[in-house]
Amino acid sequence: MAGRNGSLYAVLGVAADCSDAELRTAYRKLAMKWHPDKCGAAGSSAGGAEAAKVRFQKIQGAYAVLSDPNKRILYDVGAYDSDGDDDGAGEILGDILEAMNQSGSTENGKNESFEDLQRQFEELFLRPPAPPPTSSSSFRSAQDDAGKSTKRRAGRT
Repeated sequence: MAGRNGSLYAVLGVAADCSDAELRTAYRKLAMKWHPDKCGAAGSSAGGAEAAKVRFQKIQGAYAVLSDPNKRILYDVGAYDSDGDDDGAGEILGDILEAMNQSGSTENGKNESFEDLQRQFEELFLRPPAPPPTSSSSFRSAQDDAGKSTKRRAGRT
């Protein structure tokens, strides 16, 4: 996941563990440099202005994800889907993360670290589900038991 984590951070030229202030500063610097109006006004070619627009959109997109704490967590653990940004699953996960952020301590009174919460999130949402138990044998034995008791009752009459 390190390669995935690096891509949006690389667009803004910041480390994955950067602070919000560092993220904001990097975004503003790049947004000023690559803003299409500024690049277009400098007399660059039409192709250069188009390249600046594309670059600016990438910068805006990276900042939109990384500046939102919930989206950033989802992105860091590999669960963020930019195609379905406003879809229900992302919203539900965001709500869960928000609730986790608001909960102060566990039942035993100890505060949980961010790493503990991230591990729990990964266990809940990123591990493949266990295959369902095969209940056909227990179903058959229940049927057999029911059949035997019916035969016993029938034999008594």
